[in-house]
Amino acid sequence: MPKKNTTIQSGLTVEVTPPAIPLVKYYLQKPGKPAFDELSGKVASLLIEPVEGDAEGSHWLRRFDKHGKLVWSTRHPSLQETFWYAEWEYGLKESAWKKG
Repeated sequence: MPKKNTTIQSGLTVEVTPPAIPLVKYYLQKPGKPAFDELSGKVASLLIEPVEGDAEGSHWLRRFDKHGKLVWSTRHPSLQETFWYAEWEYGLKESAWKKG
């Protein structure tokens, strides 16, 4: 998992509004706190970028909040599967993505 202080870099980007009822929920437990923070509703933009040094073609789907702070990342085996996952999770078509 990448560092949580990563900010938006180059790659394919898109702004999003999280669904009212998310298909996936992301949680983070802060050190020293018994409860978990639900992060899914904080996502404001997405970034797709290749995994460095991966000859297989894996890509990161990174989720950022409105301040550009990394919320969560998932790794997918190919660019096409990353597009499919983003479409499933956020309803985004491949044509919505722009070079960042």
